[in-house]
Amino acid sequence: MLRALPLCLVAAAAVPLTEWKLHHPEAARKVFAWDGLHPEQTKALVDWAIKNTGDDVVSFRTKHQDWPEFQDLLDKHRPALNDFAGWARQNVDAAKALMEHPRGLEQAGKQLVPAKSRQARSR
Repeated sequence: MLRALPLCLVAAAAVPLTEWKLHHPEAARKVFAWDGLHPEQTKALVDWAIKNTGDDVVSFRTKHQDWPEFQDLLDKHRPALNDFAGWARQNVDAAKALMEHPRGLEQAGKQLVPAKSRQARSR
């Protein structure tokens, strides 16, 4: 059963995560979908990123070679994954809180709307 994420949780992660999504739209869509299918793997990535500051996501891959979806993401979107890891490292509390909710990143991705779109709707 899907539960709505608390608004404060989405707000805490929203600005930097929205910027990441804008810079890497295809990768964001795939990472959000990956979280929907494998939330435990996304949590492992976020936990790893927080504990291994400065490491490239390739290091994470060496420990999870049995995750073909992640390999595909890495092959096609390595810079985006490194930026996502950077988001988790710079927003530790928001990243951890998001990971407390299985499929939370997928839900947050659906709720993130670029600032320009919000302005257009409010007119």
